[in-house]
Amino acid sequence: MLLKIKKWLNKWIRPFRYRRAKRRLLRNPQEYIRFLFRKHMGCEPNLENPQTLNEKLNWLKINWYDPKAPICSDKYLVRQYVEEKGLGHLLNELYAVWDNPDDIDLNALPEKFIMKTTHDSGRVAICTDKANFNLKAAQEMFRTSMKYDYCFISGEWPYHTKHPRIVCEKLLEDKKHGEIYDYKFYCFNGEPYCIFFGSDRKNHVKADYYDLDWNLMPFHWRYETSGKLHDRPECLKEMVEYARILAQGFPFVRVDFYEVEGKVIFGELTFFHGGGFGHYEPEEMDLKMGQMVKRPETKADPWDVIRQSL
Repeated sequence: MLLKIKKWLNKWIRPFRYRRAKRRLLRNPQEYIRFLFRKHMGCEPNLENPQTLNEKLNWLKINWYDPKAPICSDKYLVRQYVEEKGLGHLLNELYAVWDNPDDIDLNALPEKFIMKTTHDSGRVAICTDKANFNLKAAQEMFRTSMKYDYCFISGEWPYHTKHPRIVCEKLLEDKKHGEIYDYKFYCFNGEPYCIFFGSDRKNHVKADYYDLDWNLMPFHWRYETSGKLHDRPECLKEMVEYARILAQGFPFVRVDFYEVEGKVIFGELTFFHGGGFGHYEPEEMDLKMGQMVKRPETKADPWDVIRQSL
């Protein structure tokens, strides 16, 4: 009963909150970014002279614009960017792309697959057995997602799009490890620095940081650490070089890969890790990595671009 009430309230409250956030962002992006920072971080950000990584990421939300960023943030369009960089062989197999959830045709898909929206975060439907896949639930999830422009929820302007879609790709599986490991490279000014390594995704996600030589680093962010040293990935050197290629020209970007049975698969590009709202322990790492971000010499207002597109 409580779950039904919660769903009913969310159905009405979420659109109201979305419209309010959109108005506030378009009217005064800096004021709203400050509000989000205080809400998530519990303190006032220094956006005039940002020092920490979290502060600089939020500064970039307001003062940096690159027309490549929306392309790289779109889970379908980014495939073109990867191909242009000469790394098309890293792309996961694509089964289908749809503009409308109602167009999803299970008969045209293999037994296993993964579907996700191109403009959102976390909206994923995984199928391991097509006979038991709940298509209606997936369609409803995607239908809801496509009503919202994610940039107005998080302040992450690269997610702005007028053409949200659903992509369906091959479901990655690794028999050797029993799960798919996630290698997320923090890249500063086009140079990889460290790896945010995700494991145990089926249960309770664990995350550890490694340097580029696969030495465990003594800090963590948000998630619980695994408490163990994982095996060095077979393709570590290749992933470092691929991350360097894809990160060129950006002040900060997180480049994600999977390694499946000795093969590197591209994941995604993210310009604001955790939305720019995440506590590092120890806190000194937030400052250390913040010092590695070189702010563009010339400011640009991404929200002015978005206003003109509406």
